[in-house]
Amino acid sequence: MNDIITTACKFVTSSIGRKIIVALTGSCLLLFLVGHLAGNMTIYGGCPAQGEPSWIDAYATGLHSMPVWLLMSIRLGLLLILLIHVCFTLVLKWENYHARTHYQKEGTMKATLSSRTMVLTGIMIFCFLCWHLWQLTFNGDPHDCYNHVIAAFRNGWCSLFYIVALCCLFMHVRHGVQSVFQTFGLNTRKVRPLYNIVAVLFGVVICGAFISIPVAVLTGILH
Repeated sequence: MNDIITTACKFVTSSIGRKIIVALTGSCLLLFLVGHLAGNMTIYGGCPAQGEPSWIDAYATGLHSMPVWLLMSIRLGLLLILLIHVCFTLVLKWENYHARTHYQKEGTMKATLSSRTMVLTGIMIFCFLCWHLWQLTFNGDPHDCYNHVIAAFRNGWCSLFYIVALCCLFMHVRHGVQSVFQTFGLNTRKVRPLYNIVAVLFGVVICGAFISIPVAVLTGILH
């Protein structure tokens, strides 16, 4: 048991160990984004205003009909993964900053905007997440989710904040996907252009689909 604990401590305190943890937790969060997007896209199915049953109301009701202990376990698990991801990412950023030489710092000017703003976009996403949960999760009625979402995004400022936050998420996700490939050793000259394309396409599809909801509300497609 002591050997296992010692090995785990060495893994967590090593740079490569922390990078692997960040990559694994980031991958879990990316998978959650895919699942969350699939649920959100049900808003395009059925319109209560036209007397049609709303798919998103059924989806939200189904989630809240889960046993309380299971729903809370999922939420707490996601929160724990998020906190671990944030903490280890900040530690790595801090270590990298102090480990750089003068010439290395000059070299970072060639880094992409996404990589240089990971902390800032991460903070923006975290603030947005808190607001999003308060507005649409904890203050919403799962049996009337459709109308609640429509009412929220009819506010232009609310939709603008949502869209800006999703643009930050795109930058964060794009670099995050690239970092996952790099951490697991898929960083050869032949593979690098491919995973760059995958990262951009993944970010565009995920964030573009999320952004389509407030845009559809503001343009009257969803009403």
